[in-house]
Amino acid sequence: MKGKIYHTGKIFQIVLLLLYTQILWAQGASAGRTLDSLRNALIKAKGEKKIDVLIELSAYYWEINPDSSLIYADLLLQEAKRDGSNEALGDAFNAMGNAFYYKNQPEQAIHYYEKSKYYREKTDNHEKIGHTYNNLGLLYSDLKQYNMSINAHTKAAEEYSKAKSYSYQVSSLISISNIYNLLNEKNKALEFAFKALSIVNEHNLTRSKASIYNTIGAINRDLKNLDLAEKYYTLAFSDWEMNHDTNGLSSGYNNLGIIFDEKGELEKSLIYYNKSLELTIKLGDSIGMATAFNNIGYLYARINEPNKAINAYKKSMEIFRKYSQIEDVFNTQNNIAAIHLKTGNPAKAEKYLNQNLQIINKVTNLTFIQETYHLLSSLYSMKGNYRKAYEYKSIELAYADSLYTQQKLSSIAEVQTRYETEGKEKEIQLLKKDVELKELQYQKQKSIQQVLIVLTLLLIVIFIGSILTLSIIRKKKHQLAEKNKELNLINKRLKESEENLKELNATKDKLFSIIAHDLKNPFNALIGFSDILERNFTYLTDGEKKEYISVISDSSQNLYKLLDNLLQWTRTQTGTINYMPERFKIDSLIKQEITNLNANAEKKKINISLNAESKFYVYADKNSIATVVRNLISNAIKFTDIGGQIDITITESTNYPNMAEVIIKDSGVGIDEKDLPKIFMIDGSFSTKGTANESGTGLGLLLCHEFVTKNNGKIWVTSVKDKGSSFYFTLPA
Repeated sequence: MKGKIYHTGKIFQIVLLLLYTQILWAQGASAGRTLDSLRNALIKAKGEKKIDVLIELSAYYWEINPDSSLIYADLLLQEAKRDGSNEALGDAFNAMGNAFYYKNQPEQAIHYYEKSKYYREKTDNHEKIGHTYNNLGLLYSDLKQYNMSINAHTKAAEEYSKAKSYSYQVSSLISISNIYNLLNEKNKALEFAFKALSIVNEHNLTRSKASIYNTIGAINRDLKNLDLAEKYYTLAFSDWEMNHDTNGLSSGYNNLGIIFDEKGELEKSLIYYNKSLELTIKLGDSIGMATAFNNIGYLYARINEPNKAINAYKKSMEIFRKYSQIEDVFNTQNNIAAIHLKTGNPAKAEKYLNQNLQIINKVTNLTFIQETYHLLSSLYSMKGNYRKAYEYKSIELAYADSLYTQQKLSSIAEVQTRYETEGKEKEIQLLKKDVELKELQYQKQKSIQQVLIVLTLLLIVIFIGSILTLSIIRKKKHQLAEKNKELNLINKRLKESEENLKELNATKDKLFSIIAHDLKNPFNALIGFSDILERNFTYLTDGEKKEYISVISDSSQNLYKLLDNLLQWTRTQTGTINYMPERFKIDSLIKQEITNLNANAEKKKINISLNAESKFYVYADKNSIATVVRNLISNAIKFTDIGGQIDITITESTNYPNMAEVIIKDSGVGIDEKDLPKIFMIDGSFSTKGTANESGTGLGLLLCHEFVTKNNGKIWVTSVKDKGSSFYFTLPA
């Protein structure tokens, strides 16, 4: 049972804080100044002060707008080249590396960090040299090049030691310890954690002491050195208690509870779990509460109090479900099912395991998934359904670690043998009866004549040989058929996986292209023109101001439309949209959308007409259909020339009975015939400029296809190049 949850939130908070602080140190930025104050300072600054301000401005935009960060880093590099000093060039190249790091371009980032290192090593500023090595270490760790990362952090620690920057040195050593822990080299991880602790003690750096104690305790727990783990957890607990750190105490109680649990001191373990629960309730830490309830449930299960265990697990699961912690809900349902199996209640166990099967595609923890299939195998073995037990045992083994493969194969062989034995025993009984019958015949004929004895024996041998041969052939055919069936099932699953991967890859590429290109351009326009207005407002004519404001307005509207479509589309992909079908008049909805879009049509002097044969009521989700109509009419306006015509018709569908059909026909530029088959496909979607150079992403039509399909309708298009397009969609009438 994968029951216990290590309450490591405090550890991760400390590690993340250290890493983030390292990055800030490595850039030399000072926190607290606003963007306006930095811009004002840049206007007045000269020489070294200007370089410092440009470093801060580049850092300000790291996460907000990496492109702007790169612009200021480039200005910094130009200023540093004018300055000509090794220190200024080292700072500038380091800032360039940081900007490329946040642009997710690691090769360029490494290139500039190496240049920064080259110039900084010509100075005596060992702290800044350490910062550059530290940045390289963080980047190599992100790239999973752990040896390179360890080498860089080691060099950083050496430089910090030369600079007597002991807090930074401790952070580098902890980074190395974390990497070795990640690589499961626990002794190495301990070695560097103790090096960090030695420096903390030598230089009285008390702020980091508790987190290092806790880290050493966690590594010893993994190594099953439970006495040492208890010792260092207790030291961490004492530091947190002395500093009145309630968050630290909460995780401390939990971790000590786990240690006493593993040492078999269950009563003491339960006391610590309950104290952890009290503190998490006091702090309002819901996830901490859920963790404590889970561990209490696990303990009750160990001391054979199933009702208390299930009650605690349900409280834990309720909190995890509230905060959409799917992995933890999944794990907790495994724990409850395991208790029901242990207490002989397979029906209740099956209920929770079936709930897990419904969400198994959302779970990434292979250990949890393996546990579910293990419990399903045990469940069906208990019910006597050995075929199902064998099937789930096979799936469980696919997730098993290679160290346990032999053990699991033995287990599945046992289930398979039990399944096959039933058939073999029946076959043996039939053979025995047949032999007995022949023996009786033989005894009767023995008294008649000796000749018939030999003949009978020969016939018996031939008969038995034939039966055995046919039995072997039948068995081989059956095994071959089963293997073919398994291979076909595997091939089918592989093809489904391949299709899913292609679709996911296309979805990812589409999302990245929108974020990388279409989402950036409106922001560039907004930032550029608003910046021009801000800096030159008093010098611009009213006409120029109106023109720039118009551009900003158009960019804002386009950006809003793009973000709305992107949000809607993302929600369709993640299944978070609630479809609430209702009965409504489709013509009223279309009239409302025409009114909303009429301003855009009037700009291009396009006439929009609506023709409904009668008052059509449809049954669908109103919000999603409004999005479909809005996107299709917007597209028609976009691709129709000035003075064009858009005709919208509502009629009863001739091809689909009991369906209303909406036709949106424009006199626009049309679509190439080769593009028509892929217009609603995620991996073939495309975007072109409108007749007035309007921009788009191609996402609107994908959204239309998703929503119409979700509402049990069909959508298609016909088009003639340079003559216009007609978009059709149906809805249940």
